Amino acid sequence: MPFKLLFFLVLLLHSCSKKEDFSEVQVIGHAGMGLEIPNSIFHDNSLEAIELALTLPGSNGVEIDVQMDLNGRLWLFHDELLNEETNGINCISSNTSEYLKTLRYSSLKQEKLAELSQIPFHNFEDKRFFLDLKTWNKCAESNVSAEDFKAALLAINLPNKCNIILSDPSWIPFFIDEFNVYFASDDFQNAKIILTEEPMIKGLIIRSTAINKLQANEIIAKNKEIYLFEIRSPKGVKNALQKRPSGIISDDLRAAISAVSY
Repeated sequence: MPFKLLFFLVLLLHSCSKKEDFSEVQVIGHAGMGLEIPNSIFHDNSLEAIELALTLPGSNGVEIDVQMDLNGRLWLFHDELLNEETNGINCISSNTSEYLKTLRYSSLKQEKLAELSQIPFHNFEDKRFFLDLKTWNKCAESNVSAEDFKAALLAINLPNKCNIILSDPSWIPFFIDEFNVYFASDDFQNAKIILTEEPMIKGLIIRSTAINKLQANEIIAKNKEIYLFEIRSPKGVKNALQKRPSGIISDDLRAAISAVSY
């Protein structure tokens, strides 16, 4: 085979194998290392899972779920009811702090439920924290108080201008001045309306399958950030990255870091 032809083929093969650069996409751990992941070392939203996610090279931060108890203290927990994931009953919002302090997850390591105030934010000043505020109290069939929730957040030594996620538009005015607010929705058209009505909102949190690349670009063109979530596999990570979002909130944190860092 002539040398020039061989050189051309080698060059062609190299160019075909070249990977896209996704280094500008932030990688955020969903509830720590991932939400409801069977092979996870630690339970989602546990201090152990959060600290592991924050110390992984290539991780840019974590998203965590926050709920308020009867005493106005804030806890890291995702589900509406305690019954399935812990040795407790009913809702975070219908229980006292003293009761919640006794609870553990029904997981292999039986981690204790954690309060938001227990996170050592000062140890991770270079990381991003997204607090997904759970507004609904299923046990009372009503929302908790937005004013009380805000007061509870302000009582904690949080990072400056902490990022919070709200899915209830009526809560936005309570938080927009003191926090970086991100709106969460699966309805892209409705989300665009909210972003227009509330220009101080920093960005949109949306399920990866609910948006395409053109729509993601549309949000970024408005100088807003967009983070995609429910990304549970290497294929899901790849599909999300192709949309060129500001970041991904991944349930497979290691796969996401690997894809972005390759």
